[in-house]
Amino acid sequence: MEFLNTGSALLAHGLRPMESVLFLAGIVLTLALASRVRNTAMRRGLPLLFAVPFYALYRVLLTEPAAEVWLYRLESPFLPPLLLLVLPAIYLPRTRIYRLFLVFPVLILAALAAHVVARLLSIPDGTEFVGLPVAPGMLALGVTAGLVLAQPALSLSAFRRVVRVTLFGVLMFGGFLLRQNATDYQSMTARRAVARQDIISFAETTPVLRDDRRLSYLPAAPCRFSADGGYVQGCSMELLQRLLQLDFRKVADGSVEETALLAMTLAALVALLVLLFAGGRIWCGWACPLATAGAALDRLRRLLHLPHVKPSQTLQRTGFLTGLSLGSFGLLLAAAIPRLDAQGRFLGCKIPLYPFCKFCPGQQVCPVASSGPGAYPPLPGREWMGGFFLVAALVAGLFFVASFSAFRSLFCRVCPMGMIGGIFNRGGLLALRKTTQRCNSCGICREVCPMNISSVAAEQGRDEVSSFDCLYCLECVARCPRKDCLRLEFAGHTVVRSDWPKPPPSSAASRSAVS
Repeated sequence: MEFLNTGSALLAHGLRPMESVLFLAGIVLTLALASRVRNTAMRRGLPLLFAVPFYALYRVLLTEPAAEVWLYRLESPFLPPLLLLVLPAIYLPRTRIYRLFLVFPVLILAALAAHVVARLLSIPDGTEFVGLPVAPGMLALGVTAGLVLAQPALSLSAFRRVVRVTLFGVLMFGGFLLRQNATDYQSMTARRAVARQDIISFAETTPVLRDDRRLSYLPAAPCRFSADGGYVQGCSMELLQRLLQLDFRKVADGSVEETALLAMTLAALVALLVLLFAGGRIWCGWACPLATAGAALDRLRRLLHLPHVKPSQTLQRTGFLTGLSLGSFGLLLAAAIPRLDAQGRFLGCKIPLYPFCKFCPGQQVCPVASSGPGAYPPLPGREWMGGFFLVAALVAGLFFVASFSAFRSLFCRVCPMGMIGGIFNRGGLLALRKTTQRCNSCGICREVCPMNISSVAAEQGRDEVSSFDCLYCLECVARCPRKDCLRLEFAGHTVVRSDWPKPPPSSAASRSAVS
């Protein structure tokens, strides 16, 4: 067991520079630059020319206490899997080299199993613990390794469903069964016992990746109100509200606590912007729990052979303006928090913390999803409020179920978090491209698009057809009946392309997914 613990510690020590968002930013920018270099040897060598000096410099900076504090704030356990597994899966050709690469995720899964066994054996007898004790970094590597191994055997659409369900389970419920150790688990159960008595006030929850020195976010909508069942801190809007709710007057006066909160928030914002630049709204289409819940309801509707409502352009614009207005209003209210008077009022009105969250469906859906209707117990002496709130939450939940079932990707049309990601759909590293000479104007891409985007089918001039609303779900690529008509590129490298007629089952896996 001591050997396993030592091995895990050495692995974490070696991977630490790769946890830095600065390393990810440098690598993706280097790849973007390399895509414009014609010399093959130079194109392949540029990432190494960046990675080796960065790694050495990072190890040196970690020895300086002041630098280490900032570097830690810019680290995330989600980044090594992107660098070690996702990027090679994208860039390696589907030859013998790729088959050799697949040995690496197998070894990672073996290391994950050994890591979990070592932590289980270290739990004293009689200690309460339910689930699997696993460090977040090892969990992220293991989940990504499993997905990389599964990808060649799945069609593009099936692979996306597997990714979405997996991330939904980790982000929404990972905090219940995937705690870091027995102490972490017992702290979670103690917090939940208190939080359940204060859930109407929506007290601060503590997801797995929350600590006192940094905040961890993904550019999707994993809600912060998952009753300690969540894995990351929250969504992009939660981070922006957290930033605006800071009292900058205290920062100017030298408040150590407020300055530390500002530093943590800014570091998390930098990490979020890098991930958005790298992926745009693909986080919405592949990782967002609320979008996954909406897709599940849409799939249920189709199984029941019920029609869906196809919104008009006017209705879509109305949804966009509604989401933009609600998001802006919520952020303006958050900016008023530092100016509340002693009674908690601003201009005579009470404003709650995280005001946007009060009219976001995630605040109604996520507590019930993570704890059931018991997430809303009545407070002593205010039972009427608890009952009223429970009924209101259930009615709102039924409304969301009906709406999400009737409209495909309804929440994605009004989601401010998605709008932030949409800004990076043009100018970021991901791009949906079209070879117009191969298009026969069949309109299938328009019919299968959950966001009802028509510009992909209509475009007959420009090469890039990425749009603000695109979730990069790639249904258009998977269903396109013209070979090589549509393709997704990352930093100029083709990740996946339409491949019609479809190959026979024996060879479908090698050509229908990432290439």
